[in-house]
Amino acid sequence: MKIDSTPYHYGSGFNVDGSQEATGRKPLGYTQYSGTLCQQSGVWGAAVNAATQVVTVEKGNIMPYHAGQTINWQLMDYSVNENIIKPSPNI
Repeated sequence: MKIDSTPYHYGSGFNVDGSQEATGRKPLGYTQYSGTLCQQSGVWGAAVNAATQVVTVEKGNIMPYHAGQTINWQLMDYSVNENIIKPSPNI
């Protein structure tokens, strides 16, 4: 069975009218592992031993490790505050 092409696509975090794509933002719920370059500034959370760790990371910085271990971070919010993880000027 062939499905004709359509201007709409459906996926997590996207609206049918494409408004999410127009913002250039990653959808809430987007995930990244520790040690990778952050693709979206915002508040990230990770479930660790029945607790949720929450950090704020700016796009382009390395996603943090937890107790030296790689964990999977999930984008929770786009807001960014003054406690943001920024690169060291000595790097």
